[in-house]
Amino acid sequence: MALDRQTQLRRLSDVDQLITNAETTVTKQIRTVDELRRDGHDTSDAEATLKAFEDTAQSLRQLRQQIINTIEQIDKGLA
Repeated sequence: MALDRQTQLRRLSDVDQLITNAETTVTKQIRTVDELRRDGHDTSDAEATLKAFEDTAQSLRQLRQQIINTIEQIDKGLA
C-alpha cells in the first residue's frame, strides 16, 4: 500500500497538537511540584507523574520525527 502524503500531513498536524498539549501539561506539573516542595509536602508522586508526562512528550516528538521522515520519503518517491 502506497503511503499518502495528505494522510501523513494530517497525522503531523495531530501530533503537533498533542505535543503542544503535552508540553502545557509538563509545565503545569512542574509548577505543581514546585508548589508542593515550597509548601513542604512530599513531591515523590508528583515528580513521578512529571516524569511520565515528560516521557510522553518525548515519545510524541519521536513520532513527529518519524512522520516527517515518512513525508520526506514520499517526496523522494521512496515510499
